[in-house]
Amino acid sequence: MKTLYFDCFSGVSGDMVIGALIDAGADPVRLVEELKKLHIEDEYELKWKKVVKNGITSTKFDVVLLNQHHDHEHTHSHDHEHDH
Repeated sequence: MKTLYFDCFSGVSGDMVIGALIDAGADPVRLVEELKKLHIEDEYELKWKKVVKNGITSTKFDVVLLNQHHDHEHTHSHDHEHDH
């Protein structure tokens, strides 16, 4: 049995964890297949791609919510990026 430890001394986000797991060998297609069992695949799209920043290759992972309907007004942004 192999053990994987995350040293999250300054926090971690879900997209960063999934990107790191894909880099470590996890199959993103399997993730897509398993999530289909929830029968909500028309509500989101998963995207992942290899990126290189400062000479370091990593996987950028995003969950894009489709058909968002807001019943209230927003005055702030939900956009953010993380460097792996």
